[in-house]
Amino acid sequence: MNSIRFYIIPLFLFSILSISSSAQSKKIAAIITADSLASGNYKDVLTSFFQLAFDKLTAKNKELKFSSNPYAVMMKANPDLEIDYNYKKNRVLRNLNFNFSLKLDSSYRFNGFSSGISYALINKRDYTVYNEFIRLAIDKNAEFNKLQNGISQALSGIDDADLKKRFREQGNKLLNDEMYTYDKLDNDVKQRVDKILLDSNLTRIAKLVKNNSSSTIAKSCRDGYNEVKKSFQSKPLLLLSITDTTAKDEFVFSNITLKAEFLKGFGDSKPGANWEFSIPATVNFVDNLSLAGRDLKRAAFRIEPGINLVIRNSGAAHSLLEMKFSGEYSHIFNGLYPTEKNDVLTFNGTVRIKIIHDIWIPLVFKYDPKKGNILGFLSVKFNFSGQGKI
Repeated sequence: MNSIRFYIIPLFLFSILSISSSAQSKKIAAIITADSLASGNYKDVLTSFFQLAFDKLTAKNKELKFSSNPYAVMMKANPDLEIDYNYKKNRVLRNLNFNFSLKLDSSYRFNGFSSGISYALINKRDYTVYNEFIRLAIDKNAEFNKLQNGISQALSGIDDADLKKRFREQGNKLLNDEMYTYDKLDNDVKQRVDKILLDSNLTRIAKLVKNNSSSTIAKSCRDGYNEVKKSFQSKPLLLLSITDTTAKDEFVFSNITLKAEFLKGFGDSKPGANWEFSIPATVNFVDNLSLAGRDLKRAAFRIEPGINLVIRNSGAAHSLLEMKFSGEYSHIFNGLYPTEKNDVLTFNGTVRIKIIHDIWIPLVFKYDPKKGNILGFLSVKFNFSGQGKI
């Protein structure tokens, strides 16, 4: 193992990028999930398809990490899994993540290997076209759907050719053109639309046009759909994971990490932004360097509650920029070194910037108020998606 050097990195990159680019090159049927609404922070917790990360590039100890899930690998080998029925059926596999990584020292030489597995015990953002997302969207715009059906039925009952043509054209604009307002309807067309609203008991739309005749029904429908999309940005996620790390000179565990992480949005989703609350907690068992041999007798606990501000584009609601602020508390309850303290408190910040598509640059800061030290770590993360966007 000591002979492994920097040449392993391009080999590793080539193999991973080949897999990922191949997955993206296929024309995959659009499956409506919350993946396109997920923040960069969320995708670091649970990977939907593939993620390649270069962690802590500016630190002494670096990491080259690949994460995925069994369903993503299976879908690459079997295109039949792309259809919505199989997507829904394989929920357990999609909630399961695995990862492996190379540990590198300051000279980019091999410094150990790690692997891990995690499972989303709670994942309320994972929905398909036959699940909660579409049901909520339909319920939100139930009156719009009834109006659409009512206009279609009324059209078939009009005998006058001129009126039928105008009713079709104006009805189509009313339902689909977000710039076409209710007051632009011809009076005879408007009378028939009003009758549909009354007969079908469409009270919400009737109230909308009564209070403001220049209102846009198509825009109201889109806003209702966007409200459902925004609500998914607040759905909770609870992930449990275990990761092991081997020593660089032999395949013996030198570090075992047990981790639980909870993530949930909170507050009202403002146009172009929303808030997330995250709280990761870990227990580490590592070798005590003051003792000879491999013992895993040094144990530490860490918890880092924080809030993440997600800046999104107003249209597709994709995350563009994120700023996370957190406080970290660490406690060593076994294997304390002579110059160490049992408890350490730091204040952390993470700025995530989306460069293009799903390439993220996270910059992490740690501030120790007792020592007055500030540490900064730069990473690069590539998220490869195998599904259509919402």
